[in-house]
Amino acid sequence: MNLAPLNRRPKIFYGWWMVALSGFITSLNKTAVNRGFPVFILPVEEYFGASRATVSFVFSLARSESGPSGPLAGWLVDRFGPKAALFLGATMSAVGFLLLGQMSRGTSIWGFALIYIGVVTIGTNIGFSYAMSGLLNNWFYRRKAMAMSVFHALDSIIPALLVPVVALAIITWGLQFTFNVIGIILLATVLPLTLLIRNDPESMGLTMDGDPATGANAPEGEAAQDDRLRHWVQPRDYAVREALRTFSFWVLVTGTALRLVAKAAVMLHIIPIIVSKGFSQQESAVLFSLLMVTTIPLYLILGWLGDRFPKHWVMVAAAVAGTGSYALLALPWQGLGVVLGFVVLFAVAEASAPTNWAVLGEYFGRRTFSQLRGIIMFVNFPVVLLAPVFVGRWFDDHGSYDFPLWVFTVVFALSALTFAIMRNPSVRAALADADAEPAARA
Repeated sequence: MNLAPLNRRPKIFYGWWMVALSGFITSLNKTAVNRGFPVFILPVEEYFGASRATVSFVFSLARSESGPSGPLAGWLVDRFGPKAALFLGATMSAVGFLLLGQMSRGTSIWGFALIYIGVVTIGTNIGFSYAMSGLLNNWFYRRKAMAMSVFHALDSIIPALLVPVVALAIITWGLQFTFNVIGIILLATVLPLTLLIRNDPESMGLTMDGDPATGANAPEGEAAQDDRLRHWVQPRDYAVREALRTFSFWVLVTGTALRLVAKAAVMLHIIPIIVSKGFSQQESAVLFSLLMVTTIPLYLILGWLGDRFPKHWVMVAAAVAGTGSYALLALPWQGLGVVLGFVVLFAVAEASAPTNWAVLGEYFGRRTFSQLRGIIMFVNFPVVLLAPVFVGRWFDDHGSYDFPLWVFTVVFALSALTFAIMRNPSVRAALADADAEPAARA
């Protein structure tokens, strides 16, 4: 079979099959970890007899574990490819849940923390967070934001449906049973599907976005319809040291850190916060599920915008929405309308995550994408770790979430301001060269 690149695009670019497959695979793990963790907060607190502050610290450390493990995870993905990283990470995550299923009531919370953080979370970071974002960054350039947004939309559908089921399973059958079922599902489904992953388009004789291999930017008809395509250039791959020397990278680090710390601080406690607004635990889980459902179409909308307008302005608008969402929760208002307003506004902020990482790929290329992402998460680690602990400790001492909510409302606003000054380093360099050329001729 001839795998040479074709000058004519297939009807469906194979990269979109990678988007669909990776979205489904990740959704299974995300149900239990990235999206489902809030439903475990109160049950774990009760099962292990721990305080809210201690449980907050454990889950905060788990959520921020992509910081310490980020450089290693990024190196593994860049060195061995997304497929190998996914297989390793999925195995670790599944085995970790099975080990948690063997823990009895009253066991030390630190035994739970050791397995949840050291096995489940590290496996999730390697196999799902870093491997899947690296995979999509390999397959797309011009449609990078849309591809990553479609991926996040797909991997949010199943969690939106299953997170309330997980909460019900915990209430009905207990924590041990739920952990064991999650581990079995991951082993039985994710590992076989890993075999279908293809690391990059070149491995199949294709190119990024399925464009012609002749060096043309895009077919003439499509370029005529979208003026942006006429200006697209082959992405430049930055070395790690080279990227670290750019102003744009550190602006991206700062804006991302502010966005992630604001999100991590509040989302770890979102179900208890909604409970504090006058809802039951089960009702709060349903409202949390509604938040995930609302985010799904917004992923697609922001991804479409991110590929057609400067991505940093999309990030600014999303951070402004996040600022408004937290302000709503911080105000002393009760009722369904307040929570629904939060859901809509925060869903916009949450839906910007794919565009955030698409910025990294657009600015700095493919070769060191996962390592650079790992560095960003490593730099974020201290504040992402401590922010939810601060929120939990404040609640333990004062019985209220109001002050922390105002604090992270301000943090979200600072994120918007930071993204506003962010620019593509290659564009900056090109403009500098263009300005220097007339002066040199003179």
